[in-house]
Amino acid sequence: MSSSPEWSKEKTPLVQTTTTAVKPPHRLARFPIAVAAVIALALGGGFVYLTRRHASRKLPTGGVTGGDSFCDTTNHEFGYIKLPHKVNDNYFYSFFESRNKPDTDPLLLWLEGGPGSSSTWAMLNVNGPCKIADDLSGTLPNPYSWTNNASVIWLDQPTGVGFSYGDAKDADSNEVDVGRNIYGFLQGWLKNHPKFQNHSFFITGQSYGGHYVPAAANYIVNQQKNPLPNGTIHINLVGIAIGNGLTDSVIQLPKIIDMVDSVREEYNITLVNPDQFKQMQVDANVLAGLVEKCQAPNESQACLDAEDVWSNKLLTPLITNPDRNPYDIRKLCSGPTCLDDGMTKTETFLNQDNIQKALGVHKKYTWNNATVANAYGADIGKSTAPLVPDILEAGVRVLLFVGDADLMCDWKGNDAWAKKLQWSGHDAYNNASVVPLQVDGKQAGEVRSSGRFSFVRVFDSGHGVPETQPIVALTLLNRFVRNASLAKDEQVAQEENDEIIN
Repeated sequence: MSSSPEWSKEKTPLVQTTTTAVKPPHRLARFPIAVAAVIALALGGGFVYLTRRHASRKLPTGGVTGGDSFCDTTNHEFGYIKLPHKVNDNYFYSFFESRNKPDTDPLLLWLEGGPGSSSTWAMLNVNGPCKIADDLSGTLPNPYSWTNNASVIWLDQPTGVGFSYGDAKDADSNEVDVGRNIYGFLQGWLKNHPKFQNHSFFITGQSYGGHYVPAAANYIVNQQKNPLPNGTIHINLVGIAIGNGLTDSVIQLPKIIDMVDSVREEYNITLVNPDQFKQMQVDANVLAGLVEKCQAPNESQACLDAEDVWSNKLLTPLITNPDRNPYDIRKLCSGPTCLDDGMTKTETFLNQDNIQKALGVHKKYTWNNATVANAYGADIGKSTAPLVPDILEAGVRVLLFVGDADLMCDWKGNDAWAKKLQWSGHDAYNNASVVPLQVDGKQAGEVRSSGRFSFVRVFDSGHGVPETQPIVALTLLNRFVRNASLAKDEQVAQEENDEIIN
């Protein structure tokens, strides 16, 4: 636990920013966190429901963007993959080909967090090719889309999230379900898109994606340790990337008190007084015991109790008087759950008849599924860090990138679990120097990297780095998929790495 910090009166006001407030994928109370006009095709043992869009295809009601395509002019598609191992589980996805070289650029999967949050929301608000216009009449292009140099799938999961739907018997509640389901989805998707089967594949996500991404990657790695059955596609998994993730709950949850020092040092903001901090140290020790107990089987109550202590005893004192935004501590809270109107805006947009027709869906859209969030309540306290060593030892690269103004999945906790992770490169990683992250000739953060494992602290960024620092996020992604130096400025990296790894 952190030692008592030096206390001083806050000298500067809340940092003012013109960036849009981050729209995080979870509720404060719970922690961090379709079918008309579609063609049903029996493919590969499962069903896929597709609505294809191409650059020249005009959409209903004059086009969603006021132009000739939904969201972007690249080839794109919205559809469903029916999971072969479930009763009637249909996963909805949005897919956009790369703006650059779709025939050779990497393939990415994005998993939004929650638990229960929709990646369709992320496609329109975080790192997709467009943003929703303020008047809801259409979309505006996003120059910092992750499709600039990659083809990207945004997947609504687990079962029931976003536009996905399934039978009540298909409900999920843990990361074993997540891994199996995503593997089943990818098998179906790649069978329907054979030209991408040999592309470099990366799994990415943020927030509770810190649980989802390792679960999916670990499942793939373990499935591919032995010869695959006939008809099963080998997934060319090259790397995973997690932004402000919750991965190692045992280490991360109690570490939030270390942000008291960090926030004061970096942003000159005092969050609590000495007496409050002393009590928080006691509560953090209680939390550490609970979350450790939570790792054992059949200890769901300990998991829920740990979550309550974290939320009520540790987080709440840090964001009270004034009401600060835990997703970006530089900002004041907006709305009852510190969310701005972006969630409502997205739901209103996606529930318009012409938009649902364009997407090939007819399910009422909500950005977060409360039923799924509740089902995963005990899963929040479970650590998925033990899944990461197998991923690294399989030769898969791992990138953690974390905005340092976030309290929900803070950089201190992420840095701590990365250093503690036991794998063959543990010592080399911990002995690696921390070097400046250079973007456009300026220092945008710090990097620790050794071999296949990298950690990046992003300055002046909240919970969603692609939202609050989109240029930095896109630069990191481009360097990561090329296996270039994460720290060096883009121009230097490009000179040293002329080809994208495929």
